Amino acid sequence: MAERRASVGEVIGVGWFSRLRGRRRAKFKPFDRTALPEVPPASFDDMVDDGLMMAEAAGRLALKNRFIVQALRGEEPYDDQRAAAAAREVLYELVQEADETAELSQEERAAASNRDGRSTHQHDYHRADVLNLRRREKVYAEIAKRLWQLREDPEYLAAFAARARDAAWEEVAEVIEQRLDREWPEIEVDAEYELARYERMRELALDLDLAVRRAERRREELDDPFAGFVG
Repeated sequence: MAERRASVGEVIGVGWFSRLRGRRRAKFKPFDRTALPEVPPASFDDMVDDGLMMAEAAGRLALKNRFIVQALRGEEPYDDQRAAAAAREVLYELVQEADETAELSQEERAAASNRDGRSTHQHDYHRADVLNLRRREKVYAEIAKRLWQLREDPEYLAAFAARARDAAWEEVAEVIEQRLDREWPEIEVDAEYELARYERMRELALDLDLAVRRAERRREELDDPFAGFVG
């Protein structure tokens, strides 16, 4: 006669299943947003400092890409004065962006003051948003003013350019190291290797160009470096 295998209920105990069936589901209270702790609004100075920091990060990324392109072209050696001039140009572009956003906030505020009701999306501003839009306008205007002052500071421009240069070299060096890691075991320095130097440099330039394009896409994502940070 075949031996009967014990059921799961016999092994664990029937009483355990009975208790499980008899257990009631826990009732959860509906989410109450008013019960959340109130987050104090950031001060005007904090908003300006944060926006300035984000603008500088976007500016360094743009300047780094310029330096990489210049390195690929190989037309001129790196020069501190030209680098500082390029930094001033990048900061001027950031000033323009901040000024344009301040003007847009002013226009949106004027239009919102005539609209009642609730917003249907994040850029659908109404009368209740007027205060935030005014605040946003003032923050952007102050950021533009600070950036304009910084582009007139030689020490700041030198430090700004140096950080972008270092970041550019790190990216170029990384691409070179990756290429060496792939090809080093096969390298034999002979006449054929020397003749193929131009082709290797062309391929390296293509790799660096791809790196620049990736960085430019990141820059485009920061088109509005202060988005979501105020108002």
